[in-house]
Amino acid sequence: MRPHEEPGLIKITYIGHGTTLIEGDGQHFLTDPNFSDKILGFRRRRAPGMDPSQLPALSAILVSHSHYDHLDLFSYKFFKTSVPILCPKGVGKFIRKFLPNPVVEIPLGGQHVHRGVPIHLAPVHHHGFRWLPIRYRPAGAFVLQFKEGTVYFAGDTGPGAHFQKTSELFNIDVALLPIGGFPPAWLHKKSKMNPEMALQAFKDLKAKHLVPTSWGVFDFFSGKEPDPVEALKKLSTAANLQAQVHPLEPGKSLNL
Repeated sequence: MRPHEEPGLIKITYIGHGTTLIEGDGQHFLTDPNFSDKILGFRRRRAPGMDPSQLPALSAILVSHSHYDHLDLFSYKFFKTSVPILCPKGVGKFIRKFLPNPVVEIPLGGQHVHRGVPIHLAPVHHHGFRWLPIRYRPAGAFVLQFKEGTVYFAGDTGPGAHFQKTSELFNIDVALLPIGGFPPAWLHKKSKMNPEMALQAFKDLKAKHLVPTSWGVFDFFSGKEPDPVEALKKLSTAANLQAQVHPLEPGKSLNL
């Protein structure tokens, strides 16, 4: 039996940036795949933690929004065209222009049951437009309800009351939250999160575990930002949450 197929297990593998492999109930979901060496001229600092050839047969690809670093069209050459792509309603029209894969659009607050796994789209504070034209803006967080537990994935989001509202609807076991918001916080606080914001979001979601994402791969700005993982470790230790916070190096996994 392959490690990916271990029964009764939720497994989260951090690959890099917004790309994670979420496994549960015998299903394999890949989020926001990005295996490119550069995005819009910004070079990759760290190699993906897993080569696409190492991935198990995918049940579906989850696309949280259409920003170039989260919807990297060049990465889809590694996947079979039969793999479905799940995305927020309003993004599918763009995806269909370039990719032949089946596309399932989920409205905000709606759900899609994929091979027995209910997948919901929860609100975020983020707009996912492509640069030109400024369209295809919907963005959302996926909530996957496996028999063994519930996984929350937000590709990008700012802080806000939406986390508490989501916690009222779902009992979240592990939250995958971005922490790479660049300083100064006032410039991006409505659409990105730094480690302090992400830790508060984790508390607001009332999740049992936190896996930070979107750090250490691309320098979209000065490249002089403080190390977000080290900052998160200090914050979680000060809050006595270090046993619940799991900063995974690319390629490493969390088993629940």
